[in-house]
Amino acid sequence: MRFANNHALKITLLGILILLTACGGSGDNEQASATHTLDQPMIPTTSPTAAPNLVYLVSGGEAAEMMASRVEDLIATLSTAAEAEFIVLTEISDSDLEQNVKIVFYLPPDPGLNDLAARYPDVQFVAIGIQGLSDAGNLTRIGPDGMGADQIGFIAGVISAVVTPDWRVGAISVLNSTEESASNLAFQNGAKFYCGLCRQAYPPFHSYPLGIEASSAEISAVQDAINALSNLDVDTIFLSPELSAEASVEMLEAPGLSFIGGESPGDVLGEKWIATVRAAPELAIAEIWDHVWMGDGGGMVSMPLIIDDINPERLTLGREAWVLEVLQDLIDGYIETGVDPITGIAR
Repeated sequence: MRFANNHALKITLLGILILLTACGGSGDNEQASATHTLDQPMIPTTSPTAAPNLVYLVSGGEAAEMMASRVEDLIATLSTAAEAEFIVLTEISDSDLEQNVKIVFYLPPDPGLNDLAARYPDVQFVAIGIQGLSDAGNLTRIGPDGMGADQIGFIAGVISAVVTPDWRVGAISVLNSTEESASNLAFQNGAKFYCGLCRQAYPPFHSYPLGIEASSAEISAVQDAINALSNLDVDTIFLSPELSAEASVEMLEAPGLSFIGGESPGDVLGEKWIATVRAAPELAIAEIWDHVWMGDGGGMVSMPLIIDDINPERLTLGREAWVLEVLQDLIDGYIETGVDPITGIAR
């Protein structure tokens, strides 16, 4: 009887144990399942970053260094604002143009821009001071007749005659350069625009305005030309854009002489420097940027000119205001320089 009761008790305990095991197993499985879910965090998916738009400036080395630097600085600023990558090159290849290019700016010389514009219709090209290009829907031309050498010379001639007693003025340009010849001849026309026959009131008498050519842009050759004009009693000398950019302190310290330049000589400016009359393509670039960036290129823009580095003791406010009026009439086509800017020959 005792054995039977013990056997019943064991069966009862075994049943309870099975029930407890079954309940515990279910709880363990649920916990394992929940733990498994938490061990797999959500991983965000990433989309590939788009390549930035590219803007190139191709400078072949013919433009004045300071002007090229001004152009480069402006394009760099505009590109940064547009979140584009800006790259300066001395020459450009087909592989460069086959990337994500928006705009390519070119300084002289011409690398065959009309051909490039035809081959890459989705790229906007901007030519700065490059002559002889044809119309194209994706080619914008700033200064289609060059860097405005004739207009620079003309205004420099006007200023020289305005500030120089007895019209004793002369110009120096580099031999065998059409743009340099254009600036020299236009300088003489600009001086005559103001003083007419430019007859002197006292001796020595010479046929002012004068114009001579230096054999090269070397300092010694330019110094010889300055000495030649000084010997002809010239008081104010216009140095063409190429020569003024290379002017030295010694060159500009000649006694009794004052200077006007087609480009700023930079740190060598002194009280003998009257003014700089220079091309300012950066102003045109700022004007056309939005249109070209949106793919609305083509056409041409006149090369802007500005008068800079003014010596107020020589070119006073009243004189400056009148000269600026002449400059605007020149740009608007109401005044002619009398010189073909491409050939450098008098019209």
